[in-house]
Amino acid sequence: MSEKTTNDKLVSKLDIKEILKTSNKFKLKFTDFAISNYQSSYHKTDKDGKIIGVKENTYTPFDSTKNTYLKGLKLRQFRRSNKKYFVLQIWYESKASYIPIGEFIPDKFGVRQCEEKVFELFKAHTNDKGYWIRNPRTTINQQSDEERRAIVEDSLKLTIREVIERLCKANFPRSKREGRLSASSIQSACKTLIGYNWRTHHLIFVEDYNGHGLVRFKANRSKRTAKPVDWDDLFKKFPTGKGVIKDDKFNPNGEHCVYDDPIGGEKIDSLTPGLIKRFIERNDKGFGTKKNMLEAFKCLWSFAVDKGYLGDNIPNNPTMKVKFKRPEIANSPGTKYNDRRFTDDELKTIHSELVKLSSKETSTYLSKRTNKIVGFPFQAEALLFLLCTGRRAEETLKIRRSMINKERTLITLPSSITKARKVEYVDITPPVKFVLDMLDRKLQGEFQRFRFVDWLFPTTRINKDRLHEDRYVRSDLTRCKELRGCWTALVRQTGIEGAPKMLRKTFSSIAKMTLGTSSKARVLTGHEQDSTLDIHYDKHTTQQRKEYASKVANFFEFKKVENE
Repeated sequence: MSEKTTNDKLVSKLDIKEILKTSNKFKLKFTDFAISNYQSSYHKTDKDGKIIGVKENTYTPFDSTKNTYLKGLKLRQFRRSNKKYFVLQIWYESKASYIPIGEFIPDKFGVRQCEEKVFELFKAHTNDKGYWIRNPRTTINQQSDEERRAIVEDSLKLTIREVIERLCKANFPRSKREGRLSASSIQSACKTLIGYNWRTHHLIFVEDYNGHGLVRFKANRSKRTAKPVDWDDLFKKFPTGKGVIKDDKFNPNGEHCVYDDPIGGEKIDSLTPGLIKRFIERNDKGFGTKKNMLEAFKCLWSFAVDKGYLGDNIPNNPTMKVKFKRPEIANSPGTKYNDRRFTDDELKTIHSELVKLSSKETSTYLSKRTNKIVGFPFQAEALLFLLCTGRRAEETLKIRRSMINKERTLITLPSSITKARKVEYVDITPPVKFVLDMLDRKLQGEFQRFRFVDWLFPTTRINKDRLHEDRYVRSDLTRCKELRGCWTALVRQTGIEGAPKMLRKTFSSIAKMTLGTSSKARVLTGHEQDSTLDIHYDKHTTQQRKEYASKVANFFEFKKVENE
């Protein structure tokens, strides 16, 4: 040991103790490959090597940093997160101290970046003999303050247009939870922020297994523009003002998005309620459209606040003061079905017609476009599922076969696909089993090639040449995403007016009437509150209204008083 200490005159007291303690311990190679594949053991042992507990974190030394400026460099790993960090153990003012260098992230912060940062600290904080004469921790804290001030100064230069670009590159994160917005929310935000432009015709909106939205790129064959490599390439192809859609077919009102409008050149700090409201109300729009546009501004502002683009003194959220008057008479075509439900006879008719429409062999629907008998496989089954479970269409179309238990008695809907973002369940009752059996027969017959697709309701527009690709088969591209075609055929065949959302209202009404209370019905419908079910979903037919009126009227049928 003395030979070791005399060879290096710069060895400190701490290093001598560490040599005594760790001379026989494992040392990790100082390479990105070794660090990536290394996993610490968190077992706490006694002198005899017996396990006596668990460590919350571990420190592992490196093998080739002893006689260099990297002396004392170790890898720290936490048990709960398994994250790895470079830390430098130094001896300063007769005390041991660990200096954080940075988190190990492959291809971003590795061995090379660590060496550069440690060298800067070593050069600035040691004397000619290699002793630490200044505390590196103080410098690191000062640098953090400088970086924070730089962010604030940078925010003063950021325009709304620049923040939109950064929001797109960040994949539209949520404002209150970890993760990203859903595909439909991202699509709606893109329409307001960068839409009404041919650039959005290069975008595909999909979702991953966790229900988080993803934006992918595609070529636009009609305009003969190549597929963008990334967001930078997209904005390079379509800078401000270029590619604005002027065709009345795609943009009848001559709308402009925020990115292409002069408002996009304003500083993000100067965004006011007046600017937002004037931009949204510039052309005649429906109440729902205005709300969706306002949500896009809220998403943009929340992102700017979260990333620190507004500095430490954050202005009041301008979107909170923007209000729109709800129209006395709604113009949306779907609002006329808000307070309606199907009658019992209509439900039976709908059920029998959907069974026919599920296959071309049993269907009697003549397509106006092709003038041929067509069926709607998987769409018809999805509508049948809505009819007998009362689930939302968006949730139903994201159900996978792997969510059904082995006994085929229960379907578990993970929080990633439910509106309330919590786990919900669908019991497989005889009506539900009937639908599942229909789907099984399809996979055994005409649609055998779909048996490796995990979606319960796959789309018939699957690329047959890519069915061997596991990633493609499990992706969002292979599931059914709309039921419009089948529903239109159903309405024409039966003459029953309505919308798919009425299936959920009908189920909710029947559930409450059968079970007696809203609290019991909510167990099946998945509503958060009784009031939501009572106000928006518990609907009655015209016949029921007349029956209730007759019952109440009996109390007011007084006998005539005869004159004595």
